[in-house]
Amino acid sequence: MISTVNYHIIKACNFKCKFCYATFNDIRTKGLLKSEQFRLIDKLAESKMFQKINFAGGEPTLIPHIIELIKHSKSLGFETSIVTNGSKIDFEWVKKVSPFLDILAISVDSFDEKANLDSGRNNNGTTFPFDQLIEITNACHFFGINLKLNTVVTQFNKSQYLTPLINQIKPFRWKILQATKVIGQNDKEFELVKVSEKEFERFSRQNQKGLNKEIKAVIETNELIQGSYLMIDQKGRFYDSSLGRHNYSSCILDIGVNQSLEQISVDTIKFKKREGNYSMIKNSTNAHP
Repeated sequence: MISTVNYHIIKACNFKCKFCYATFNDIRTKGLLKSEQFRLIDKLAESKMFQKINFAGGEPTLIPHIIELIKHSKSLGFETSIVTNGSKIDFEWVKKVSPFLDILAISVDSFDEKANLDSGRNNNGTTFPFDQLIEITNACHFFGINLKLNTVVTQFNKSQYLTPLINQIKPFRWKILQATKVIGQNDKEFELVKVSEKEFERFSRQNQKGLNKEIKAVIETNELIQGSYLMIDQKGRFYDSSLGRHNYSSCILDIGVNQSLEQISVDTIKFKKREGNYSMIKNSTNAHP
C-alpha cells in the first residue's frame, strides 16, 4: 500500500502556473468545512494505512487554520509535510509550525524572473523573491524542518542550470518532474509548456552535474508520475490520474477509507520506483527550541 496521502485541501491559489495539474477546474462546489477537514484526518489515522500526510493545493497556506491541521495530524502520529509556493510564509511562520512539521517542500521552477512570469508562477506579475526563499530555507535549517524542493520542467526552464543555487539552498531532496498533461486540469495550455522526453532527460542530466552529494535528486517522468500518487481533493474524495484525468471516489466521510480506496486505482510499483516511501521524521532533540 502507498504510505503517503496527498491532501489537496484547497482549490484556490494565488499563482496561475500554466502547467498545474491540480487546478480542480472540474469541481464547481465548495470543499469540506473546517470541522470536516479535521474529521477526515481522524478517519485517515483510524485506518492505520498511512504513515505520512502531505498538505497541498492549490496553495495550502491560504487556509487560515493550516497550522492547526498540521498540528492535529502530528498529534495522531502522522509524519507531516506541506508543499507550497512559499509566497505566503516567512521566518516566523516556519518558527510557529516547526514543532509539528517534518517536511516543508517549496515549488521552485526557476530563479529567472522572466521564466516565472511566462510560466504563470507569479501573482499578477509579482514573482516569488529569492530573498524570501532564502529566509524560509534558512528558517527550515535553523528549526530542524527537512527542506525539499520541487521543480517542474517546462519550455520556460528546460535550458536552465539551477544546481549552483540549489546547492546554496541545501534541500535534502530535489524532485525534478516532467510537466504532465491531465485532462480537465491543464490540457488547454499544455502545448505551450510541454517538454519532450529528450528535453527532460537533458535537463535532469545537466542539473545533476555538480549537485552536492547530500542532496538527493529524484527524477519523475510523465510515465512515472501518472497514477503513482494517492490523493484526496478538497471535497474529501480519494482520486487518481491513472488514465490521464482525475478519477474521484465517493466522499471518505460518507463511506469510509476502505470503500473509497476501492473506487480508485493507484500504481504501487510506480510509487516505489519514484522512491515515494521514505521517512524524514525530524529528531526533536536536534530542533531549535
